[in-house]
Amino acid sequence: MLRINKMTDYGMLILANLAMHNNEYLTAKEISSTTHVALPSVQKLLKKLHKKDLVISKQGVMGGYTLNDETKKTSIAVILQALEGDLSLTQCTSKNKDSKCSVEDYCQIGNAWQLINETIIGSLNQITLLDLIRPKNIEQYLSINIPIQSSVKGVN
Repeated sequence: MLRINKMTDYGMLILANLAMHNNEYLTAKEISSTTHVALPSVQKLLKKLHKKDLVISKQGVMGGYTLNDETKKTSIAVILQALEGDLSLTQCTSKNKDSKCSVEDYCQIGNAWQLINETIIGSLNQITLLDLIRPKNIEQYLSINIPIQSSVKGVN
């Protein structure tokens, strides 16, 4: 099964939460409270997101975390790569040149995996963080069985 790890999922949730607060600075405790992600995990992820320039931190009484101006427009692929690293489905699709599959020279399906991997990354590049918090922007990609919540206040 293809799946992003739990911390990456939490990282996306944190970014979406910050995006819904339009340049407001939120503390790690506030983010933890609204996302229901444990405070130590939130703190760890905020450090990583700050290091990757996806969030801005500000010290002091009115401090906290907010999104970098460009993060709302950043593709999900770029964010996932920042949180996960290489987004390869298989070893042969890895961008890591040190990672060579032992049967790569004899494999008949490697090209298919390359195409599948490129298709998935291409799709992730078409969707931004803003699209995640405004599902109306990506309705054409969603199954009719997925309810779309439109209760986001003040998101531009």
